[in-house]
Amino acid sequence: MREPRKLTDSDRFNLMLALVGNLIDGAEYDVPELAKHFKVPEVEITNAVKNLGFIEINHHSPYGIDFDELEDGNVAVNYKEKMSLKEVPRLSARQASALAAGLVYLKSIPGLADSDEIETLQKIIASGFDKTQAPEIKINPIGIDLDIRILRQAINKGVAIKCDYQDNKGVTSIGRVIEPLRIDPQSELIYLRGWCQQKQALRSFRIDRMRNTVILPDVPISEAAKQAELQDEIYVPSDNDIEVVLEVEPGAYGLMYDLKPIAETVVVNKTSRRFTVKVGDVRNLGPLVTRYGGGAKVISPADAKKAVRDFALAAINPSIGSVPKDAE
Repeated sequence: MREPRKLTDSDRFNLMLALVGNLIDGAEYDVPELAKHFKVPEVEITNAVKNLGFIEINHHSPYGIDFDELEDGNVAVNYKEKMSLKEVPRLSARQASALAAGLVYLKSIPGLADSDEIETLQKIIASGFDKTQAPEIKINPIGIDLDIRILRQAINKGVAIKCDYQDNKGVTSIGRVIEPLRIDPQSELIYLRGWCQQKQALRSFRIDRMRNTVILPDVPISEAAKQAELQDEIYVPSDNDIEVVLEVEPGAYGLMYDLKPIAETVVVNKTSRRFTVKVGDVRNLGPLVTRYGGGAKVISPADAKKAVRDFALAAINPSIGSVPKDAE
């Protein structure tokens, strides 16, 4: 029997939207039934329903989800609030142009480049303009956007790339050869999943740490790279990693998806969520947690709390200590 294909982030988003349409009437389904209907693994159905529980509008979740039933394999979603537009909102030319620019940017993000929904929205916005006044918006790739374009070309051609790469310890390798396999957006970061010729293994490379990226047209993707099994997770915890408890507010919910909790997320209050992750080096938490200001904090252990505090103090006053070289 053929296994269901692995989903991309864009696929998971579309699955969540599709589930809303199917479950909004309050009818009950079982997870295997939905998995068969949408042709996805059962765990994807369960995760998509859980994610619906994190959606909030004006600090209230519009969806009622029975998580106990979900654990038993039963799914039911109720829409708790009747919200509808009383009239179609009118946009000014400036607002429409801003939306059009935002859609062009979304089209440049890996995983969304081929989105039919974005193209439909672009056509709707363009239809509201006079043909002689319709704005033409282009975004010329520079920096990381240019690297992504180069990587896409290499992946499509099935050839390797060469770049200067700084690892998470701050060490830069000059002329590192990577066989690119997939581009993975993860919240604010974008990774390249590729076969490292140096280590002869699959590795995840942060694209913002790549420099001087060039295509190697005469170096095709090796058989080892083609046969490597790509996992969905960017980081796979090991038994030797440290368990860290984090607490986040809505603005930092993205950490729950990036860091892959090892247990069920705990609801602290109406807005706060607490979860546990495994971390190889607690020093790496500094740039991840502090970017959200007070929206994310480390609860335990003490070493992890100290690492984030030291990073924040060093960022405010460099004389206090050295900022990790992989700090964003």
